[in-house]
Amino acid sequence: MHIIRVFDFTRRLVYSAGMAKIDTRTVLIEEGLKALLSHGYEGAGIGPVLKSAGVPKGSFYHFFASKEEFASAVLGFYTEGNQIVRTRILGDESQTPLKRLRAYFEYYEQEFARENPIGGCLLGNLAQSIAAHSDVLRQELHRAFAAWQRDFQTVLRQARAQGELPAHLDPDETAAFLIDAYEGALVRMKTEGSIAPLKRFTTMTLDCLLKNHP
Repeated sequence: MHIIRVFDFTRRLVYSAGMAKIDTRTVLIEEGLKALLSHGYEGAGIGPVLKSAGVPKGSFYHFFASKEEFASAVLGFYTEGNQIVRTRILGDESQTPLKRLRAYFEYYEQEFARENPIGGCLLGNLAQSIAAHSDVLRQELHRAFAAWQRDFQTVLRQARAQGELPAHLDPDETAAFLIDAYEGALVRMKTEGSIAPLKRFTTMTLDCLLKNHP
């Protein structure tokens, strides 16, 4: 089984933003990310994570008081990486707003295409498996989705101002819808082991829904 690439590019992005070295806590978080993407919250055991990381059990509890706290740290690492991607791609004003949005989805489509097996989105995975049982993780997931939606709102408001967005579409509601639909496509992608649902999502949203016909 190939190592899931999500943690690789998340690591590169986060480290390029200023992290200087890989310490034990970081290794545990990286292994936790792979486990949560592969097996979900319930299926990701601490024992296998420790074995993969080559870390003794005592070291784990030095850094994390519980599995919930560990998952929270992993989620923070993951969302930080995603935020770096959004800032870089969606903030590139050399491109028109909708071209930036397309570039964002194409970036992740290419990353998911390299994964074997496909891990999916940690936000969606945790939302389905643990959000109803952990107020801490539910609130963190809510904040992560809200930040994602705000970034989409900014781009879509710019698209509206530049005449790219069809007049009947509200930028804020459209931003929420894109995330809802995209997460659904990610679920099917993981289930089918294929990026075909993502390609279908792109066609139906960027080529149909968001296309401003004369």
